Amino acid sequence: MGDAAATAFLQSWDNATASGDVPKLLHLEANLLEDATANTQVVNRIARSHLHRLREDRHLCAHPAFSAEAELFEPSSELVRLHLVNAVDLVLSQEPLQGKAIFDLYDVDVQSPGFPGNHDRILDYVEQRYLARVRAQNVRNFGTVLAKSLLKGVPVQWNSLNNKIASSLVAIRDRAGHSWADVSLAIVWLLDSQDPTNRPRTIAFVAAFPDFWPRLQQSTQTALQETVHNASADAGFDYRILAGVTLPQFRVALLSLIAGLSRKQLAEAIAFQSLTDLWSKAIEEYQESGGWRTSEMNFSDLINPFAGRLSSKQLDQVCDAVISNDQNWDAAETDTLLLALLRNAKPTDRPTIDARGRFYQHVHRVRRTEKYAEVLTFLQSDGWILPSPERVIEE
Repeated sequence: MGDAAATAFLQSWDNATASGDVPKLLHLEANLLEDATANTQVVNRIARSHLHRLREDRHLCAHPAFSAEAELFEPSSELVRLHLVNAVDLVLSQEPLQGKAIFDLYDVDVQSPGFPGNHDRILDYVEQRYLARVRAQNVRNFGTVLAKSLLKGVPVQWNSLNNKIASSLVAIRDRAGHSWADVSLAIVWLLDSQDPTNRPRTIAFVAAFPDFWPRLQQSTQTALQETVHNASADAGFDYRILAGVTLPQFRVALLSLIAGLSRKQLAEAIAFQSLTDLWSKAIEEYQESGGWRTSEMNFSDLINPFAGRLSSKQLDQVCDAVISNDQNWDAAETDTLLLALLRNAKPTDRPTIDARGRFYQHVHRVRRTEKYAEVLTFLQSDGWILPSPERVIEE
């Protein structure tokens, strides 16, 4: 992974060695422990204390003139063995581990196109790249930084990456359990001390990590519940609040809020996060489209964001919404939009046989089988056979 601080230190050492700069070498040696603790974080502060004692005892043995002649230092065998154990345990037996560089590397990485987008892949990626060879202290710091991003919106460049940040934090919880206890203590403090303006973020965070709810102070729980109950979808509404619909403490109030969203607000909420509880209103809005162009816009804005996550029942609803409204089935782009949606579904989530039959019979009756030929061909790709057509409506 590389550590810029360690690389810079080694470069300074090599340069001083090559040029015979003894004063520089002595300076680097004298500050080695401080650099290893505060800069590269190769050792923690407790280890520094042990190694500092080893260095002091080494000086006394190597430079007896530093002490009065009558006070020559003669370490006991027990002390020598202790120093040997510390040297091996704290330094010589340790793998090369990441220090502060983890934060700079993650900052660049999470914004890059190479960072995974799928939750499960993020867990594996973060574990292998950021947790496997990092000191426990830095894992704890890393987890706190991720939590601060979700709760406070810092650094600002991560604000559009909330899903990736949240999955990275889940990786620490699930793949670095030895550090999670300390990370969670820091998170609880952040939640209880959160600024009122950031309560929508707090609600979204607790919805993603519901185990934190019972650990919050009673006053914090009350403030969050009142924030939800007093929320209204007016100008400046923070759609993060809607994520709390999965928590029993917020669900009734937020379902009522969702039911009252306008078409524009619904589209904005789905664009922000396509929550499962927004689906019912989205499919209802699409089914009642009042024109061809409106139908196409509703499909793109309200249905497409759920692509790849719809169940067989939900795809049945889409097919039924298409054939139940002539503004939908007759819109120019509906066949293309529907085909793309179906292709994004898992084979086990494709429409049921009954829904496929209803769809085929309708497009046959209204003489649109040619328009939907590719859709029907795709629906047959898993072995479904077209039923016998019913009577065609005469124009």
